[in-house]
Amino acid sequence: MRKKTRIIATSVAAAVALGIAAPAASAVTAHPTGAPVAAVHSATTTSATVEFYPEVELSSEAEAKAEGQRVALGRLGALQRLLEKSKPLFKAAVKAAKRGAVAFNNWVNSLSNFNPVKWAIKGSPGFVVQELIEWLANQVI
Repeated sequence: MRKKTRIIATSVAAAVALGIAAPAASAVTAHPTGAPVAAVHSATTTSATVEFYPEVELSSEAEAKAEGQRVALGRLGALQRLLEKSKPLFKAAVKAAKRGAVAFNNWVNSLSNFNPVKWAIKGSPGFVVQELIEWLANQVI
């Protein structure tokens, strides 16, 4: 019983790390500045930010979108590997995904609260879950 509890705790910690590590990694700036910069509390971070803090380099919207896609692909890959580790779980996920997004979400909700796959999927953004459903629906088992 102790060993099982320890394994479950480790699995949950890994699932939490999947949910937290990716957004934290994307928060790191590509070009750190030399001086510390105070946060700007304005609705827009365009010219006002550059005006008061000229040393801040604003990344373009395209760069931010590309970074978000890289993070999403990393999380999607991690979810795929996590599901592929258990053949019965993978088969059930594929079966649910082939019936649609609602059926897949119902299947995820039916998993045990001690199952790290449940929390890794529930902790992922909606577009990553949608990509996972599409990937699973295209699998042949």
